[in-house]
Amino acid sequence: MQKHHMTGMLIALALFACRQKPGQGVETLIPHVTVVHPEIAPLADTIIATGLITTIDQSDLSFKTGGTVEQVYIKEGDFVRKGQLLARLNTAEYKSQIDQLDYKISQYMRDIKRLQVLVKDTIATMEQLQNTETALAASRAQKDALAYNLDQTSIYAPADGVILKKQINKGEYKPSGALAFTLGSNGNDGNRHWMFKVSLSDKDRLRLKLNERTILTLDALPEHPLEGVVYRMSTIPDAVTLTYECYIRFEPKQVPIVYGLTGKLLLPAMNEQSYTLLPLEAVTQVNEGTGIIYTVSAQSLARRSEVKLLSIKQNKAVLYTVLSPAERVIIAGNDGLEDGQKVQIENAR
Repeated sequence: MQKHHMTGMLIALALFACRQKPGQGVETLIPHVTVVHPEIAPLADTIIATGLITTIDQSDLSFKTGGTVEQVYIKEGDFVRKGQLLARLNTAEYKSQIDQLDYKISQYMRDIKRLQVLVKDTIATMEQLQNTETALAASRAQKDALAYNLDQTSIYAPADGVILKKQINKGEYKPSGALAFTLGSNGNDGNRHWMFKVSLSDKDRLRLKLNERTILTLDALPEHPLEGVVYRMSTIPDAVTLTYECYIRFEPKQVPIVYGLTGKLLLPAMNEQSYTLLPLEAVTQVNEGTGIIYTVSAQSLARRSEVKLLSIKQNKAVLYTVLSPAERVIIAGNDGLEDGQKVQIENAR
């Protein structure tokens, strides 16, 4: 038993001796590491937001005078052209009053001619002539007012668009100013535009640009993706949601769509600011937006650094911390490393 113990001690002493060099202490094992250079580039991303098909502008339309609805020419959901007649009131009463005034005006004009002759012959007084002229002027003013009201018995579309709401029916009485239609419009260039509205966060709003191309996917028609263009973006956030409204113009082509359909906006976006990108294995001890990386100095020493993380994109860590493209960042062999420890680069990628 004692013989075997002595043999083990001799073997251990021999191994220890093999790690010594003449005149030096015990040789330290140098870790072998693999390094990469950081990638510095703008951040490619995809904005995904939910929204619905709608219009940019809405107008409430009403009669400017009261009356009984005689005819309604359109229904809810119809496309209309600027200047198109939408509805009209019964005009019989206005026309009858105008006819009566025309009769009075003609009579006053005849009386004035007759009185002008009688005044010269001193048979009629100047006061009688003046009173008749005043009555003529009053009748003409009354006729003008009735003619104006007659013109207001019809509602015409103020712009191209779609009837979002119809609150009027033939035969009912509509007082002056009562809502008849709500018109949704998306422009006055003669084209029937469709709009998809989304609400974006402040970060996504800043990354979006006018006229950028995007893809729309409707929940009811997922098999028919639609191409769109960023048409309008608000510059002031909603007071309640604090989000920014964005409108995407698109053409449905042969896809059977209607207003109010919901869906998703997919838009590849490029952030103009450049970030540092590293393989995920380069960052260790990640905690609340920070992590640890090790770089290799010119003297082949490992240097420990804390970095701030923006996000994780696929197999890349995106850093707020700016690194030089010439830095050598360790991605393999960094387990158990200490700051200032000498390392040997096995290979660089």
